[in-house]
Amino acid sequence: MKLSEINGENANVELKVKILSLSRRETTTSKGETVYYYGLLGDETGVIPYTAWEFPAPIKAGDVVQIKYARSRIYNDRIRLYFDSKTEVLLKPGEDIEVKRTYKETKLMDLSLKNPFVTVTGKISNMSGKEYNKAGNTFTIYNGFIEDDTSRVRISSFGQALENGRIYRMVGARVSEFNKQLELSIGDKTEVIPEDEDMDFERYYKLFEVDNPAGGITILGFIITLGTKSGIIKRCSECNKPLANGVCPDHPDKPTKLDIFTYFTLDDGTKYIQCIAGKKAIMPFLGIKDEDLPRVAGDIYRMLEDKLYGHAVRVNADFIKSEEDLSLRVNFIAGITKEDIDKDIKVSQ
Repeated sequence: MKLSEINGENANVELKVKILSLSRRETTTSKGETVYYYGLLGDETGVIPYTAWEFPAPIKAGDVVQIKYARSRIYNDRIRLYFDSKTEVLLKPGEDIEVKRTYKETKLMDLSLKNPFVTVTGKISNMSGKEYNKAGNTFTIYNGFIEDDTSRVRISSFGQALENGRIYRMVGARVSEFNKQLELSIGDKTEVIPEDEDMDFERYYKLFEVDNPAGGITILGFIITLGTKSGIIKRCSECNKPLANGVCPDHPDKPTKLDIFTYFTLDDGTKYIQCIAGKKAIMPFLGIKDEDLPRVAGDIYRMLEDKLYGHAVRVNADFIKSEEDLSLRVNFIAGITKEDIDKDIKVSQ
């Protein structure tokens, strides 16, 4: 049997495949402590994940094996193989398989760690390079954003420069998590294809529609609470750490700088969510500049309360993972216009 021929639940799968990855994990069940194995395997027709409750010790990633009496079933909308005590896994020394790697075409809003390699199409922005040394060699890593009509996420490209404002189709991009958000990375095996099309980004969503840490999303709603500790905070001008007593323990000779930290609750009628916003988002909304902060520091909470609490606003923000749910890191905030309402109505329809 070939992997492409597995189309659902099957209690007696027999096939020859190459083990592409092999990981081990300990877990606790009703029967006590146990170990299971998981990873990816492939053949000439594709790649699928597997879970094994038993696995022969000599076998490692890169080996070709003959598998008998495995089970297949659909898990999270994807076919997965399962090995148990009845499954035979036989090593085929000296054999190799040219694996055909297939990657699901995925919108950025639908990225998930459950599918670690995907094909995406999007526009590059804010991309810049930084050199680093490793083992005596100099490499360049490029960091920026990729966005489509559903979301915006961070992207890292190792050694391959991507042009800002250009649309690319990326086959085999890797999904990972960084700083409570999903991001993509481009490596040597990723196929990067420039596209001639353009993209339009008006990402208006209702809160109930978003269930993963997507970025660059616009939400319309009312601010129903304002955190009592919102306001001015002092930071070290050298390391940017917040200062409890006005002096940085690591850089006591460096001057302090003033910052604004705000947290509030936004309700859009479908759900409410906790939001955090720094001075980059808040200061333009308040109509103040850096040089104004010392003068208005004592009134800043009142200004926040007057402009935020109880008002309808439009926020552009990144969803981030919190302990129990998602929260919003605000990039931009403004009052709602008629154009915003028209777009919101269009999304709702």
